[in-house]
Amino acid sequence: MSKHIKSNISEWCDRIIHGSFYLLFILVPLILTPWNYELFEFNKMIVTYALTVIIASAWIVKMGIEQRVYIKRTPLDIPILLFALSQLVSSLFSMDPHVSWFGYYSRFNGGMLSIFSYIVLYYAFVSNWKGSVDRLLQTMLATGAIVATYGILQRLGIDKHLWVQDVQNRVFSTLGQPNWLAAYLVAMMPIALWYALREASYRSYLFASLYGMFFITLLFTRSRSGIIAFGFTFVLYLTIATMKRMWTTRSIALFFAIHAVLIVFTFFNGSHIDQIDRYFSYRAIQERLQPKQQESTTTSSQPQQSSGTLLEFGGTDSGKIRRYVWEAAIRAWLSSQKTLFIGTGTETFALTFFQHKPIEHNLTSEWDFLYNKAHNEYLNYLATTGALGLGAYTIFLVGALLIFGWLTHKAKIHHEKQHETDSTITIAILIGWTSLLITNFFGFSVVITELFLFLFPAISIATSQAAHRSLTIHLPNIIIGSIVGIIGTIAGTVGFIYIGTMWVGDYFFAKGSRLTRAGKLQEGYTNLVQATLLRPKEPLYYDELSLALGSLAVVSLDVGNATQAVDLTQKSLMASDIALSMSPNNVNFWKTRTKIYFSFADIDQKFVHMAKEALEKAQRLSPNDPKISYNLAILDGRLGNNAQAIETLRKTIAMKPNYRDAYYALYVFYKEVKQPELAKTVLEEYLKTVDPNDQEFQSLLAK
Repeated sequence: MSKHIKSNISEWCDRIIHGSFYLLFILVPLILTPWNYELFEFNKMIVTYALTVIIASAWIVKMGIEQRVYIKRTPLDIPILLFALSQLVSSLFSMDPHVSWFGYYSRFNGGMLSIFSYIVLYYAFVSNWKGSVDRLLQTMLATGAIVATYGILQRLGIDKHLWVQDVQNRVFSTLGQPNWLAAYLVAMMPIALWYALREASYRSYLFASLYGMFFITLLFTRSRSGIIAFGFTFVLYLTIATMKRMWTTRSIALFFAIHAVLIVFTFFNGSHIDQIDRYFSYRAIQERLQPKQQESTTTSSQPQQSSGTLLEFGGTDSGKIRRYVWEAAIRAWLSSQKTLFIGTGTETFALTFFQHKPIEHNLTSEWDFLYNKAHNEYLNYLATTGALGLGAYTIFLVGALLIFGWLTHKAKIHHEKQHETDSTITIAILIGWTSLLITNFFGFSVVITELFLFLFPAISIATSQAAHRSLTIHLPNIIIGSIVGIIGTIAGTVGFIYIGTMWVGDYFFAKGSRLTRAGKLQEGYTNLVQATLLRPKEPLYYDELSLALGSLAVVSLDVGNATQAVDLTQKSLMASDIALSMSPNNVNFWKTRTKIYFSFADIDQKFVHMAKEALEKAQRLSPNDPKISYNLAILDGRLGNNAQAIETLRKTIAMKPNYRDAYYALYVFYKEVKQPELAKTVLEEYLKTVDPNDQEFQSLLAK
């Protein structure tokens, strides 16, 4: 092969790598589709996987053509290696290896495959990037402008009819959740501000406008963690810029002009943080100026909420809920010597939360919610990967901070017109990166913020040329090099096809689930079968398929086709067996098993016994779940064990003292066993302690 051809192939590989990194920062924030089970994160993760495969394949082909296997050494090598090993160990001994490798379905980010992708992207960038960092960062900002514009349009109501959530009140743009949008914007705001203060002429005002747009969209998210992170980065920017003497007369004037406008906007819009808005907002001043007489009239005209009851009239404070979720994470970590060291398994918090949730959580408005993350990245690592995982993660973060600090110290300040290699951009990247440490404390990482976590240090290292010399292995001849290139091409093709099957499988799964729930059982079943054929190792697909088959069996019975009903029942239980064999600790799969058995209860009483056994297994995995306890009581009643049902319902009410269904069932059972006085006591207890205005209970008591 001639040098010219080798040079052309190598150059094309570089173009593919560079173009893929541009696409990564463009597509991941923007992409969403209406065809998938999870509209946002799934597609962002799939794009990340696909581009990682393309970048890695191009890198391998390039190494084969150049007859050398190389990887740049960086100051973060040891921290990254320790982090990867800690996650791998936890995944190997996980309570659910499938979840640990692929991530919890609907979240995806955080599984071993995603961690490997981020690490590959980090080393691919520092080892191969030769382009303009300025252009890459400005592409990121331009993408952010699109995201922010859509967020502002959401505030104006452009798509409020499309979402169940009140998107006009708390915008989430193309990120899918207000806090995720806030974390994304805050991470880029210092970079936008840096360009606004360092650029000349109209470009300066363009970036200043972009910075303002990000801030306005941030306010529209009503994300307290985002506002706190912004406040921290604002102070940090001021501090570092002053220490490094980055200010000029023009930049000082522009800085204060930008923030004066934003302060005025915040005054009229509100920050949505009560501690700020009660003293500094247009609405607070209006309320203070209202006549006291009008205020008292307004107050007296409002109905007074009964005190001393347990009924929830509104949503529980998010801080209180978060505290219970954090408590569950700590309990999970302390539950055994194994979990103390390596946790329950990478990304398994959704499974372990049920086992360790505090009973007090049952009195919140989200008492029956599933939490697939600990809503604190650090506690999430502690619960799922133990002291080893959190320790390695902390070493990585501290190492990155030290590298950023060193690069910031090296950065040289020039007050004349800047060029593409201005090293002070590292300061802005550092400040944006540190915002992730704060937003992750009150929430958790998603695909785009995890990309920032790994690639912001890579960009800074590449910008400052802080990477050490490459670790290189020279290949002996062109034949070996060609074999390496062919392997890279084949591996890339196979990887790309596999990722494609993941997306198509999810498409059929989502379609099948929607059709099944809409009552179109045969169509739903067909699509779910297709999903399992494409991804035969995904337990969630089999769990959903078992439900569809169970429903079809019931329909067959109703039309008198007993033979087909028996066949469908066997297939339903087989699908459930497959799901449970892959994820035996998934409480939702045991609940599905219970539903299937109970749907056949009218055929044979033995199915009620089997449903109870399945639900008892679910209860062992989720001991403080009042719904499971309530349904066990109902099954006992179906079996004629009224005394046991009454005892179980009493325990259920102890778990959740405002559980209306449990009170009503207990009343019915007491009537069933001819104890009307106890039945009356149940009604009185509910009306006294939970909701004195419940008309149905009042009517029953009057009778």
